[in-house]
Amino acid sequence: MFKFCFGFCFLFYVCLCSPGFAQTFKPVSNPETILDELRKSSRSTNSIQADFKEEKHLAVLKEPEKSSGIFYYKKNDKMRWEQQTPFKYIILINGNKLRVQEAGKEKNIGSAGRMAAQIKELMIGLVNGDFQENKAFKQILMESTDNYQVTLIPVNKRMKNVYSKINLMFSKSTLRLKELTFFEKSGDKNTMKFQNEKINQPIAESVFLNL
Repeated sequence: MFKFCFGFCFLFYVCLCSPGFAQTFKPVSNPETILDELRKSSRSTNSIQADFKEEKHLAVLKEPEKSSGIFYYKKNDKMRWEQQTPFKYIILINGNKLRVQEAGKEKNIGSAGRMAAQIKELMIGLVNGDFQENKAFKQILMESTDNYQVTLIPVNKRMKNVYSKINLMFSKSTLRLKELTFFEKSGDKNTMKFQNEKINQPIAESVFLNL
């Protein structure tokens, strides 16, 4: 299976450790209401630009691999995940097209077939809120004092072979996605944190056309 630096690895922690403090999560009393609020927030978002920091915890390594870059999203179904350090790696989605570039060379992902299509759908769905309609996962909604946490547990056979779960953490104050953690079946884990968000600001079309 081809490599994705976006970090596919996934989900169900009652306690989530963040730098400097621990958050205790408990089930929400009104999950449908909260999910509807998150859905409305996503639908009102036409574009996103944000910096990200990623930590990839590999079962075979003691220390996490760290990377950073810029993330772009624009309705409908346009996304650019551009890792800038420690090396350049780009995932580009534009409609039904998925392209990947590593070390300045575009990778051939055609042989990935249906799995590539499902991953593309998942990536966009995590950003635009469509993950709530994705039948490949069941959802568990928790909350802490400051955040909501949605856990996606795969029920689709193909997804179950790759991921064990995904955590999405949303700020209660803004309803924006602030942290995304993927847990792979292999035991690897990726955590991505977003900052310096620019919401509904113009983004040039060339960002989604050129690798």
